[in-house]
Amino acid sequence: MGQEELIQNAESYAMQHGLEILGTLGDGTQGMVWRVRDKGKLHQRALKIHASSMPFHTEVEVYKRLQSIPKLEGFNVPVMLRHDERSRAIEMGIVEPPYILDFAQACLDLPPDFSTEVWDDTMRKWRKAYGDDWPRVQRLLRALEGMGIYYFDVHPRNIALAM
Repeated sequence: MGQEELIQNAESYAMQHGLEILGTLGDGTQGMVWRVRDKGKLHQRALKIHASSMPFHTEVEVYKRLQSIPKLEGFNVPVMLRHDERSRAIEMGIVEPPYILDFAQACLDLPPDFSTEVWDDTMRKWRKAYGDDWPRVQRLLRALEGMGIYYFDVHPRNIALAM
C-alpha cells in the first residue's frame, strides 16, 4: 500500500468516526500516524494506518495485551481506543516520554528466530544507542517478554526516555 492509499484510508476513517486530522506524527515502513481529534473538541489522539495486514494484526494483539497497563517499567504505553480492520487503523492515546510505541514489528509468544551473531550485533547497537539508560530499557524489554511480547524495534523514536 502506497502513501496515497494510506492517506485515503486515514481520511475515510476520520470521516466515518467524526474526526478531524490535525497533521502527521510520523511515518515509516509499516504505515503512517496522524494527530486527530473529535470535531469541535480539544482532546487529541493518534491514528495509525498500517500498510499491510500482518503488522496491523500484531499491533492490535499487543495493544490488547497491554490494555490495562498505562505504564510499564516507568514507560508510558499508549492506550488503544479502537481499531478497524478494513482500513487497518488503530486509534490510540498520545503519550509523553518516557514511552514505548510501535509494536507492528513485535513477535507474539515466541521470540524471533535470529542467529546468535544477529542478536549479538543487535544488542551492541542497542547498548550504544541507550548508553547508561540501557539497563532501564532492558527491564522494559524483559517485562514485555513476560507478557509474550518480543519487541525488537528498539530505536530511540520508539522507546523514548524522559527529555
